Amino acid sequence: METPGTEFESKRRLVRQVLRNVADSCVGQTPFQRALAVCYDSPLDIRRRTARVHALDMAHRGLREAQQVRAAQVLAESIEIPALRYDPQFGLGASFFYPCGSGLVDASGLIPSTRRFPRSGGWNERDVLLVPFRLGDEILGHVSVDDPFDGIRPTPERLKSLEELASVTAIALHDACSLQQLSESHSLFRFLAESGLTGMIVVQEDQVRYVNEYAATLLGYDASNLERLSPWWSFIHPDDRPVVWRFGQASEPESHAVRAIRRDGRVLWLSTSSHSMMRNGSKAVAIEFFDLTDRVARESELEERALRDSLTGLMNRAFFDNAISREVERSKRYRRPFTLMLSDLRRFKVINDSLGHQEGDRVLAAVGNLMREELRDSDWAVRYGGDEFLFLLPETGGELNALVARLQGVVERWSNENLPPPLSVGIDLGWATWDPVNPRPIDQILADADSMLYRNKQVL
Repeated sequence: METPGTEFESKRRLVRQVLRNVADSCVGQTPFQRALAVCYDSPLDIRRRTARVHALDMAHRGLREAQQVRAAQVLAESIEIPALRYDPQFGLGASFFYPCGSGLVDASGLIPSTRRFPRSGGWNERDVLLVPFRLGDEILGHVSVDDPFDGIRPTPERLKSLEELASVTAIALHDACSLQQLSESHSLFRFLAESGLTGMIVVQEDQVRYVNEYAATLLGYDASNLERLSPWWSFIHPDDRPVVWRFGQASEPESHAVRAIRRDGRVLWLSTSSHSMMRNGSKAVAIEFFDLTDRVARESELEERALRDSLTGLMNRAFFDNAISREVERSKRYRRPFTLMLSDLRRFKVINDSLGHQEGDRVLAAVGNLMREELRDSDWAVRYGGDEFLFLLPETGGELNALVARLQGVVERWSNENLPPPLSVGIDLGWATWDPVNPRPIDQILADADSMLYRNKQVL
């Protein structure tokens, strides 16, 4: 028999499951990149304008580390939520939108965005959008969302899916507060499994015992095919299987990003959450998940763009500064040298002065990519600044005359074929080798390469 204290904790864990599900769904299936889902300690009767409640629990997705700390402080401080926060004049459909925070009563407990939005008339970093979990005249909690990746302000049409989610969440929270343990027969399980917000499978004795339609469709299987998989984690990417082997062992729900392999062989990124449950009187594990593939691809693209030079398409200096330490560690581990080679364009200023900067940009991009094509796939080509390029050549040391001749030759041929006489462009090169037997700071390697470059420029 559970004591009142353990019963409260059981209910709180179930509430947290619902909130995590909501936060995951908001970030995974809407344009918003941050979500903070909150359950109140008692229903907030919005007919009583003086009514106030406190936050019982919350879950978030997309918050930075400092913002997560702030969220924990808000919960610990038991911040009050007043009924006046839900002012009908700021209603937008079933939601509440406060442009730039204007008209919002008591903004304590809200976590402002640090992102800036350049779109005129679009989302502003001070905008506040609250979607309440409402049953009749009572609000059981809310989800606050922001940072839309498309930068567009909300409209009633764009908020429909969020408001549908909030409606079923209100029912689920009501159920969670009256339930001691998640079971397959309860409506809360049906909310988690059949709401269509996430995929769900239930695993027992290494077999899939239940799979919802979302999960089967996402993974490209019929439900019966998934239930016949042995072991159940056969559809998980081999590198990520050790993560899922631990599902259900922790006392609290766990969240992980793992890769799954669809039946057609396509690899998906899944955001997963696992928690223990009862099925037919025995312990089982419920695993919820949704598709992260597009978001991972979008974030990878943004990261790639941040580390690439927009003019030449080569990697930029920020990439080099972040990656060189990994190359040093790799070279130490395998006891192999690498070479840093610096290059700049000869007579480039004359081209800029004679043909203009737009033509100069074309020359920079063309020469940079010509040189990249002469390197190995394992080599890095970096636009280091202005008309300077840097090449990192792993597993290379000593004699580089053949590579130097190729690089200078391909640039000279391009110059002769593409620039009007008497204009021409060439390259000067200098290099230095990092040796694991006698390791030196990278700054010193770069300085030695730069000194050699300078000496070679004086010869010509």
